[in-house]
Amino acid sequence: MEVSDFSDKYKVRRLVTSDTEEILKLSLSNPTFYKYCPPEITRPVIRHDMTVVPPHKTKDDKYYIGFFDGDKLVAMLDLITKYPDEITAWVGLFMVDSQYQGKGIGTAIFKEIMSALKKDGLKQVELAYAKGNQQSEHFWLKNGFFKTGNEAEEPGYTAIIMGRLL
Repeated sequence: MEVSDFSDKYKVRRLVTSDTEEILKLSLSNPTFYKYCPPEITRPVIRHDMTVVPPHKTKDDKYYIGFFDGDKLVAMLDLITKYPDEITAWVGLFMVDSQYQGKGIGTAIFKEIMSALKKDGLKQVELAYAKGNQQSEHFWLKNGFFKTGNEAEEPGYTAIIMGRLL
């Protein structure tokens, strides 16, 4: 899968260690997310998130990518393909800079992401959001996701599992 397939409007590329400050700035613009979903965002947490993969997955399955408007990081995505099974993509994180929220930009970007995943042969997308985070819940429901009825206990919060067919 080519990361350029994730958007026609934005420049898309894999995020690397030298992007840490831009990632931190975008993340800090979303305090509601971290209120419900620890840990507090720091440079070491960002660098860890860039490389961590679930058991039996490799870095080739991970897409930690940024969406840029010129030099400005407007959104980021942490995605694992073919997880937890061969037909599913798992969204570990999708975040839009707060200056770009409420304008349909996140929805437009995610629509393109879904199209790219479908083109690559995947059949569904799953994710989790922190219980109580109404902003995240609203965004995902608005974008066609449904609650699966499953929850997972994570350190410091309960995650609500959602899914959507492509």
